[in-house]
Amino acid sequence: MPSRLEINFQRLLARCETMAGDKDRGDWRLEKYVCALQDKIAELKKAPSPPTDENMTEYNKKVEFLKGLIQAEKLSSPSEKAQAGQLLAPAKSATLPDHPQSSALTSTSKEIHLKAESRYTNEMRKELLGEDDSSPVENGIRHRRKHDEMGSSTEDLDAVLQHHNSMQEKLAEDMLSLTRSLKHNTVVAGNIIQDDNRKLEDTLKLADTNYDKLKVESERLEAHTKRACNWWLWGALAAVCMTFLWMILFIRLFPKRS
Repeated sequence: MPSRLEINFQRLLARCETMAGDKDRGDWRLEKYVCALQDKIAELKKAPSPPTDENMTEYNKKVEFLKGLIQAEKLSSPSEKAQAGQLLAPAKSATLPDHPQSSALTSTSKEIHLKAESRYTNEMRKELLGEDDSSPVENGIRHRRKHDEMGSSTEDLDAVLQHHNSMQEKLAEDMLSLTRSLKHNTVVAGNIIQDDNRKLEDTLKLADTNYDKLKVESERLEAHTKRACNWWLWGALAAVCMTFLWMILFIRLFPKRS
């Protein structure tokens, strides 16, 4: 069972959605009501028995949608309004729980969004065709002169369409030129990378070859060093033996006199 604060919030939300669905009246109170909704959301969060997380998320989406709709209405250009309207994210449902009358009085956020987009599209069309609906008398005169100005409006529309087509063709040519340039740069970069890879492979092969040759020469030097060491050892032993034999022979030939 929703609290009294939540029920008041739901009633005010239903009133705001009804006013937003009938935006042609230009009710200035809608912005004030939306500000009050934001304050009540803050109060609901601090309430002793706040709504469920799902309901709070839905309430926030509805209030943000109404706030975005008001901001879009403040824009001066119909094209800016249409662009802002496309960015709006309507809530799933605008019917309020425990209030069966709200479904008959309150427009859904999706319906409000569709009405706003339709209104912005009509404004863009009127701006494109040079129409002005600021005065009912002027509108009546315009309708009476509709058949006379139909040809001029058609020519203006054709000129605008032709201008847009030429701009699209120019943009397509620029995109094709950019694509060709990008493709050329990609091919050149690929060739450079392939050349670098080949040079790197040749360098690695040369390094492997030099390493193998260095290994062979190191083995030969090691073997030569071992052989030279053996010859010096045998030579030293032979010299020692010869010296020992000469000493014995010298002692025998020249004995010590008593």
